[in-house]
Amino acid sequence: MAVLSQEQIDQFWRDGAIVVPNAVTNEELTALRTDFADWVEQSKSETGPFGAMSDGRPRFDVDPDHSSERPSLRRVASPEELSEKYLAIAFDSRLADINAELIGPNIRFHHAKVNSKLPNTKTVVKWHQDFPFDPHSNDDGITALLFVERPQHN
Repeated sequence: MAVLSQEQIDQFWRDGAIVVPNAVTNEELTALRTDFADWVEQSKSETGPFGAMSDGRPRFDVDPDHSSERPSLRRVASPEELSEKYLAIAFDSRLADINAELIGPNIRFHHAKVNSKLPNTKTVVKWHQDFPFDPHSNDDGITALLFVERPQHN
């Protein structure tokens, strides 16, 4: 079943980006938030980056001012390897269907990560393009950003 309208597909190919509200269900968002909250809680017992990826890099990255009182977990690499919920979003969700509608059914998953900006932390992830920094043999890649929290305005 189609998720996107023809207008959204045309906009993607014209502008290079679209916004799709409610790309995942509220239940899926709640599950993702729960797992992330568990990782934040786990980080409180750590003093620096922790957890090993297969290439030796830390799976969990924290800001230099991270502490148990003010956890600053800023990145989780490959969350789909740790969480059935993140895995399901990547491979079996409306979000995956949207990607397939845009670039075709034979898509290949490259990687996932969680970038976090917890309250009272200094984490900054500016708008940028990854394309120039990764080797590509074609240009039919797609990046799907999923915002799991609404910004809090003071």
